[in-house]
Amino acid sequence: MSVKKFKFVSPGVFINEIDNSFRPREAPVIGPVIIGRASRGMAMTPVKVNSYSEFVEMFGDTVPGGGGSDVSRDGNFKSPMYGTYAAKAFLASGVAPVTYIRLLGNQSIDQDGTTSALAGWRAEGALASAQNDNGGAYGLFVFPSSSITQKGQNIGTGSLAAVWYLNRSASIQLSGTMAGLGPDFANARGMYTALKTDGNNLFTVLLSSSYGNEKIKFGFDDSAESFIRDRFNTNPQLCSDQGAFYPSSSAEQYWLGETFEQEVRDAVGATTNQAAVGVIMPLAYTRGSQADGSTQTDSTCSPSYMKIAQHEARTSWFIGQDWSGDATEYVPEDMTKLFRFVGRGHGEWLRRNVKISIEQIRQSNNSSTKYGTFSVVLRSIKDSDNAVVVLERFDNCTLDPASPDFVGRKIGDMYQTWNTAENRLKTYGTYRNRSKFVYIDIKEDVESGIAEPTLLPFGYYGPPRLSNVGGTPTGSYPTRLIATALKGESSLPITGSVFDGHMVGRMVYAPSGSETSGINAFGGGWTQAFATYYNGTPAGAVAAVRGKTIISGSNPGKDSAVGVTPAQWAMAGKGRTNTLSSSLAFPSIRMRLSASEGGMTDPTKAYFGIQTTRTRTSTTYDRSCGDVYRLWHDGYPDDPTESARWAMSLSGVMAYDYIFSLDDVCKSSAGSYYYLSGARANGNTSTVGSWKDLLNAGYDSFTAPLWGGHDGWNVIYPDPTYNKGMAATATEATSYAYHTWKRASDSVSDPEVVDMNILTAPGLTHNGLTQNLINICEDRGDALAIVDLPDVYIPSHEQYKSSKADRIGTTAQNAATALKDRMIDSSYGCTFYPWVQGRDDATGRSFWMPPSVAMMGVLASSERKSHVWFAPAGFNRGGLTEGAAGVPVTAVTERLTSKERDILYEAGINPIASFPNTGIVVFGQKTLQERESALDRINVRRLAIYLKKNISILSTQILFEQNVEATWNRFKSLVEPFLANVKVQFGITDYKLILDETTTTPDLVDQNILYAKIMVKPARAIEYIAIDFVVASTGASFDD
Repeated sequence: MSVKKFKFVSPGVFINEIDNSFRPREAPVIGPVIIGRASRGMAMTPVKVNSYSEFVEMFGDTVPGGGGSDVSRDGNFKSPMYGTYAAKAFLASGVAPVTYIRLLGNQSIDQDGTTSALAGWRAEGALASAQNDNGGAYGLFVFPSSSITQKGQNIGTGSLAAVWYLNRSASIQLSGTMAGLGPDFANARGMYTALKTDGNNLFTVLLSSSYGNEKIKFGFDDSAESFIRDRFNTNPQLCSDQGAFYPSSSAEQYWLGETFEQEVRDAVGATTNQAAVGVIMPLAYTRGSQADGSTQTDSTCSPSYMKIAQHEARTSWFIGQDWSGDATEYVPEDMTKLFRFVGRGHGEWLRRNVKISIEQIRQSNNSSTKYGTFSVVLRSIKDSDNAVVVLERFDNCTLDPASPDFVGRKIGDMYQTWNTAENRLKTYGTYRNRSKFVYIDIKEDVESGIAEPTLLPFGYYGPPRLSNVGGTPTGSYPTRLIATALKGESSLPITGSVFDGHMVGRMVYAPSGSETSGINAFGGGWTQAFATYYNGTPAGAVAAVRGKTIISGSNPGKDSAVGVTPAQWAMAGKGRTNTLSSSLAFPSIRMRLSASEGGMTDPTKAYFGIQTTRTRTSTTYDRSCGDVYRLWHDGYPDDPTESARWAMSLSGVMAYDYIFSLDDVCKSSAGSYYYLSGARANGNTSTVGSWKDLLNAGYDSFTAPLWGGHDGWNVIYPDPTYNKGMAATATEATSYAYHTWKRASDSVSDPEVVDMNILTAPGLTHNGLTQNLINICEDRGDALAIVDLPDVYIPSHEQYKSSKADRIGTTAQNAATALKDRMIDSSYGCTFYPWVQGRDDATGRSFWMPPSVAMMGVLASSERKSHVWFAPAGFNRGGLTEGAAGVPVTAVTERLTSKERDILYEAGINPIASFPNTGIVVFGQKTLQERESALDRINVRRLAIYLKKNISILSTQILFEQNVEATWNRFKSLVEPFLANVKVQFGITDYKLILDETTTTPDLVDQNILYAKIMVKPARAIEYIAIDFVVASTGASFDD
């Protein structure tokens, strides 16, 4: 027939090439979706990894629980992260990739934009409302001791050094000698009181709660035993309900949060064991203008109120250079915003571990374009400029949107948001993401190509920061003032107030008596007032001396109850009152001043901008740097620099801490280069002539911090997603943990978004959520859900049990009955019993893990040894002690008897048995289908999934082809060899494919439908072996 393709006119040899060597398209390798927590990595979005090393690079290693002593700084490693073990178990066999969904706390948002169950955390209790009934955040501000020499003086600026979070009924007081007074004023104590360190240069704090009283001495030298983080509780989980997760004896009502060693070291030298003065104050802020025109200041207006869902860390905007050439007109805020970087689902981890450098900034040397180039480098926050640790780098970037090296194209600008109405993730952006950590957000003028082409990243806006208190206001900021007063001889009403949006709280008490019974109870009727001034005048102050209010309201001297003047307020040394004034500063990460700092052998390799080392001369990382730019409350806008500065200040936050630019780098007379903020505007920088001069000198690098980021978890729980924290009737509207689990599983409900053949969430036992996993698999029809049963074992992160025996929460009989009552009846789900003991390879730590973890390894190893249609059970493929689990398994929580195994198997629960000589083995492979059929076995269900997936992929090769017999035959030629191969490998015993006019009728052809029938007989696994042993007499014949 092919001869008809040729046209013969004159004699000759005609040759046509026909290629019949095409290989059928191979199906992609498909693996499981695993949902769970991890120590880091992109969250709430499916991420595919092909090996365990790739998994560790993205999500970190396995976490067995029980680790991490400094939870508030280093993160929560107290409970096992079962999902990480499930991923390791499956990937150990190397048969397929894993798609992992890391959980971070999210909350359901209704159609009207409201939220019922908030994610995040808070320290319970009212802010400084009574002596022993306090909650919220309390800061220690530290001053150099040399700043206080007499009564009634302004003692300069105090730096925030530490923050404690009080949960419910507790109080915190600083104790020591009152600053500015004589030695007879030792043993003073309280908040708002300026007190000195002791003879060993240590502070003393008195903590009081219903659990008892503590007196703790500490300092800020992190190499000393007295280091603050080693002296105080840093585990918020001890503040959970007494006895909930830990023994009652370990309960606390406070934890130490952030400490700022670098700030203290730079400001007052306390870390080098120098004397200092401290003041403890509540931290709060005014929450903007309310509907009635008033302002709100309550327990929600505090850094202790972090009811916030997952939030992404980000940089502020990078800005261009001053290309105008006129330094006298230079205003940093007027520089062009170019781009910023936003995290891709990493939460707090990004801020604590990554900084971003711009380096190798080059002006254009090509006459065909004015666009220059630069490199973007994501670095470890722990490195130094002397030894840079690169996490990712993108070289030769340009701001030219038409270039293949356009920075947006190089890094990627796509991001995802959860669409509540459509119940799915939606992706936005133009350029595919190439960074695992961030995406780039580019200003419209730059992306559209209308920005000045010579612009290059030359600096950046600093992060938003808590507003300082006192001092002269700048720009359009309002004055920030606090007023506080302490100490009286009886129950003296003394109040500190909140004004102009700054952090301050209220304090009402000053009784006399013994040191253990009151605040500042050292007798004599002295009062020390501690206030911040603006232009020398105390404002918004309420103070009391001997029971009389001497200044009140926001207009001192006029609103006074006794008509005293501001001068009388000061009363410096008069009567029996001591008044001190100051400014209070909130921390920033240090900026590099000199290119030679840190012993740089080549100063041109220095990065200006932030410096995360302990000191200017050190190359060692200062661990407090990760604490500085956290979200301090729930009111941060997406872009503070675009918000009205007044509105920002009303929430106690500066829109930006500073603006850094290489335009402010100067050259000394000795030829060295250094940074001086504001230098260009004063005509004193290397860029006065041209910004190119600085680049030509080799100073072309700077580093910016990331700020914000929040994991959305309630930090007082060892496992913030724990099952017992969700009511049986929980919904997305009533439980943020429920919503987080459900949203993660719903993100893979569409088979066109994520391909999978298994779905599991190890450790999740909530009936409603495990049912959702099964429903997703059944609706898709191409995956098997492995679910865990409730109360089989109760780990400590679910509920504290004093007896190990009490951790066994149910029996085989009760588990079987409970499962039957659920009436699931689905071949797309399966479950196992009981829990097994695993051992962490890295630490050697043993821990109990749900059976779904072990089964991920068994399914993978079974597939590697044979195929998916072989039963993942028995001694050949289900021997857990023989390594089938992919992770070490050493014991079971309960050794099942033969009768218990029968009870479980009858209910559709697959038993994990322990035998004396053969070890631990999976001893069943049923699905949760109640009706008896071939699909009530896991191997047949997985066979059916395998057949459907692969035949579906083969079918795409004829999609949109002509619906004629030749196409039908082509389809059969693709599918029949595939089925024959499965038969040869013992997946099916027989099959039949029908595709002709009886299946694809003329009517179906008119509807553009090809309809085929495939009938298969699945091979069944041997689960029962029956053997008759016949004992014959001596004379019997075996032939009878």
